[in-house]
Amino acid sequence: MPNVINLNPLIEQAKQSMKNLKSIALPEAWKLLQLATADIVQNIEIVHPELKGADKKVLAMSLISDFYDKVFMIINIPFVPQFFQPIISKYIKVILMVLVGATIDALVTTFRNTGIFNNPDIIDPTIDNNPKVSDK
Repeated sequence: MPNVINLNPLIEQAKQSMKNLKSIALPEAWKLLQLATADIVQNIEIVHPELKGADKKVLAMSLISDFYDKVFMIINIPFVPQFFQPIISKYIKVILMVLVGATIDALVTTFRNTGIFNNPDIIDPTIDNNPKVSDK
């Protein structure tokens, strides 16, 4: 892939917004991940329209994982003693990345339905083939 997506501005913006914090609460981390996911999905669509949907999702997951590693040092989980938080941090990332995968599917569907991704030739239905609540 000749074009590279530069995450540095997004990472720096996130770090700047959290510069006075030693840790971030789980709900705030999730909100920030959602915003980053939307930005990354849109950038992939612009920079790599030649990729199939599944390949775009793999790239997005990789970029979001990198974003997570560079931005979130410690995520504060309510009702978990500070001593245990570093121990369970890798499990928190795994859970959040599963949620990010579902978020990518929802974003692609929303962007397609609202016209943000307005070229039907670049939409690969394989990225969005999971049954949705509205399909049941």
